[in-house]
Amino acid sequence: MKKTKQDSGRLGTLSGLVVSWAAAGIVSGCGGDGAVSPQGEAPPVGRSLSALCEAFVASDLPHGAKQIKTELRAAQGTLPEVCIVRGQIVSSPASTINWAVELPAPETWNGKTITVGGGGFDGFIPTDDPGYQEMVGTSANPYVKISSDSGHQTPGFEWAVDDVALQNHAYDANHFALEVGTRIATIFYGKAPTRRYSFGHSNGGRAGLVAAQRYPKDYDGVIALAPAIAQEGFAANNAPLLFRHFFEKRENWMSPAKIALFAEAETKACDGLDGLEDGIIGNVDACSYIPTDLLCEGEDNDSCLTEGQIESIRRIYTDRSVPVALADGAVGYPRYGRGGAATGDWTGYMFGRSFDEPGGFNYFAATEIIKVVENNPAASILTHDPVGFVPQYQRLSSQIDATNPDLSAFADNGGKMLIWYGVGDGCVSIYRLARYLETVEARLGATKMRSFVRHLTSPSVGHNLAGPGAMHIDFVGILDAWVENGAAPDRATGTRFAEDGKTPEWSRPLCEYPKFPRYDGKGDPSKAESFACSAT
Repeated sequence: MKKTKQDSGRLGTLSGLVVSWAAAGIVSGCGGDGAVSPQGEAPPVGRSLSALCEAFVASDLPHGAKQIKTELRAAQGTLPEVCIVRGQIVSSPASTINWAVELPAPETWNGKTITVGGGGFDGFIPTDDPGYQEMVGTSANPYVKISSDSGHQTPGFEWAVDDVALQNHAYDANHFALEVGTRIATIFYGKAPTRRYSFGHSNGGRAGLVAAQRYPKDYDGVIALAPAIAQEGFAANNAPLLFRHFFEKRENWMSPAKIALFAEAETKACDGLDGLEDGIIGNVDACSYIPTDLLCEGEDNDSCLTEGQIESIRRIYTDRSVPVALADGAVGYPRYGRGGAATGDWTGYMFGRSFDEPGGFNYFAATEIIKVVENNPAASILTHDPVGFVPQYQRLSSQIDATNPDLSAFADNGGKMLIWYGVGDGCVSIYRLARYLETVEARLGATKMRSFVRHLTSPSVGHNLAGPGAMHIDFVGILDAWVENGAAPDRATGTRFAEDGKTPEWSRPLCEYPKFPRYDGKGDPSKAESFACSAT
């Protein structure tokens, strides 16, 4: 991101934008250093961020956006002091978009913006969540950060019965917030951003891919971590064929102790297939272990697995297909990747902590979608038949799912797309994304696709970026170097830190799917250069 290319057509004209600065704050508050024009032509020099923030008032923002307030967030931990401008876009009686724009001090701003997408079903402002700030990383601190709640304020999916609320969540809210944030940054700093990026995980990753498909000039680069690109396929196929099996009978459900038992056995069986026994299942395609050796021979206990639990594991690692065609002709939902049991995902997403009160996120998410599909708040995974609700699934899929293979406009605009998955993801399947990228390659050709897309992976890392694998990755820095300097992320690495979060213990290459890090047999196993990305 070190070019100074500016797409004036994309950013739009600034004529008609009216911004007033409180006169008292401008003159008496900073020693009479002069006012800023309504068009933001004079950069704010020599004034404190606090004074600039307190004085800033924007009007005539795009999409009918209204500024509600500004607030100064003090520096905390690794986050710098920023001015936060908050506001709303009232799209309909059923959908109001709350947005926030974080503005770092003028002397630290790098001239770029990054839009941060939310996870789950949205309903919150991601940049207000310390976990999302940590995920984006310190490399994003010099950026203007933009985010929204996508047009609703609840964590569920009930609002999706409304077409406007659905469209806002699916793709419009972040697009609107980006244009609002771009306008605010231009006025605040006296110059337009030179680059605009998107960063998202899970649903936020989906939002980045949707933006590249629907608004290909919005972003110069998209970072999509474990993008949940096929939420309706997830529900229509996993609900009846996977999640129902887990919760039909108690002997099919796996407690945290049972999951730990299997995780240890799976790792023991498959760890060395990548050339090094280090607790990481790298060569997932060579791992076919099913724990029939752990079958209970007597009373069920935490040192064995029932036939139903072994069947649950087999189903997790098996493709599923219900005859419900969704957007772009997509059918089915593929298996999950190996190593997820050791990441925490199987408790957090697959099974939850209770059979009697299912609390895993997968169960919750599928149930929320099913309720909207059936238009029935009492709808249940245990009785739902997706085949009876094809039009309803297609309505949702046509709006939300990021499965359109035509990324040509995004590529032709110079956009770059960095996609990452933890192979052990137990929420959204890495293989669903791989299928999608196959359709992109068929549409654009391998050479063009490789010019702007990389699908990188980390073995034995789950959906929450946890697990025994290498989890610490400077995604923003990697994308920045690619966009600005043409440095494609073909030698990127992930690092494992000690418990102090500061001391690096070892590193691994981020291999492009379907390759994995294979140990060379002689080098220092703590160094990424001792591993080669291999397909076998």
